[in-house]
Amino acid sequence: MSNNRYGGVDSYAAFFIAYKARTLIRMPMFSRDDQEDLEQDMLLYYLLSMPDFDPQKGDKRSFIKTVVNRKALMLVRDAEREKRWTGAQNFSLSFQIGDEDDGNTLADTITGESSIWGDVFFSQSQIVAEQNMDIEKILSEMPDDLRQTYSLLTEYNVSEAAELLGIPRTTMSSRLKKLKKYIEDKMT
Repeated sequence: MSNNRYGGVDSYAAFFIAYKARTLIRMPMFSRDDQEDLEQDMLLYYLLSMPDFDPQKGDKRSFIKTVVNRKALMLVRDAEREKRWTGAQNFSLSFQIGDEDDGNTLADTITGESSIWGDVFFSQSQIVAEQNMDIEKILSEMPDDLRQTYSLLTEYNVSEAAELLGIPRTTMSSRLKKLKKYIEDKMT
């Protein structure tokens, strides 16, 4: 039983608010201990909405039911939202971790092989990045005809590349052999 007092409040509003609170505490997200809090929340919402009531537009009981039902719906939604909340919080990657003197940020802790995410591909991606840098260096030093062959063969097969250049497939194959030898020599 509620200990709330509704002095000075419309008797129908007091009745309907108490009724709605009893209805809500039957839901699994609320307990009997929440009844008074629910009544107070709905009463406050009703009192704050009362200036919006226009007797010429509608019945006072309909207004009370609408306002109290709307607040009850908001309370249920908030309780469900709180239930779904995982506790995760958003932080900026520039968020300082530990002492402010060492300058470590959250971004520093989530990258790397021993990071909190444990990126198992970090070492492979580092190797791939190094290989890409090696390829860029080799390409910058490569003769124009071999660079053209390389760029064509990254998008087309040997037959298609030969057709694009208007040369026989065997000529493109021999260019490919020269390209392979050039790259192997540079990589060793």
